[in-house]
Amino acid sequence: MRTCPTVASHPPVAPPPRPCPVCGRTTRGTTPVCYCCRTVSGQLGLPLVPLVALAEYRIGDRTHRRLRAYKDAAVAEVRDRSRSELVTELAARCADPVAGPATRLRPWVVVTTVPSSCRPGGAPAEGLVDGVPWLSRDHLRLLIRGGGDGGHLRAGRDVFDLAPGVDRAGLAGLAVLVFDDTTTTGAAVQSAAAALRLAGAHVVGALVMGRALAPATGVGGAVRSASCRP
Repeated sequence: MRTCPTVASHPPVAPPPRPCPVCGRTTRGTTPVCYCCRTVSGQLGLPLVPLVALAEYRIGDRTHRRLRAYKDAAVAEVRDRSRSELVTELAARCADPVAGPATRLRPWVVVTTVPSSCRPGGAPAEGLVDGVPWLSRDHLRLLIRGGGDGGHLRAGRDVFDLAPGVDRAGLAGLAVLVFDDTTTTGAAVQSAAAALRLAGAHVVGALVMGRALAPATGVGGAVRSASCRP
C-alpha cells in the first residue's frame, strides 16, 4: 500500500513592514493604518490629519533627556541650553523646502500648540515655536484644556476647547499647523486637531519634535515597539 508523501507545512508569511499613511510609523498589520491611528480615529469619529515626527526616541536616550530637561531640569541654565538645542534642531529640520520633514504638510497660515495636560498657562512647546522666527510670526494660542478626559491612547473631541477670545468665524477655513514637543500614540495632538477642525479650521497636519518608542525587546536583535501595536 502506497502512502502519500509528507508535505512540510510553512507558517503564514507576515506582511512586509510599511509606513502608516497617517503618522509614518512602521507597521506590519494587515491594514495600512497602524493600531494607534486606527484607535484614535475611531475614538474621534474622524479621519486623522498627517502627523510628522522630527525624531524618534527611547526613554533615557539623548533626545528624551533634552525634551525632559527643557521643561523640568532643576537648573535654569540646563533648561535654557536644552531649549536652545531643540530650537536649533527644529529650525534646521524644517528649513529645507524640498527634503525637510514638513514637506508632508501643506502650507499653513497659523501655528498653534497643544496645551499641557499638567501645567497651567501656556504649553512649554510654545517656547520652541517662539524660538524659530518663521514659526513665531505665525504663532497663535488657539486652544485650552477642555472638560474631556484624554490619556495615553485615549482621544476625545472634548479634550480641548477654543481659547477665550478666539473667533469661530475667523477660524473658518484657516490653515492651521498643530505643534507639540512629544507624542507617543498621537491621541493628544489629534484631539487638539479635532477641536480646531470641528470649529471650522483647516488643520494641515501635526508636527512634533519627538515620538516616544518603547524599550527595544525581542530575540536575535529584533526590535518591537509596544507603544503602538500592529
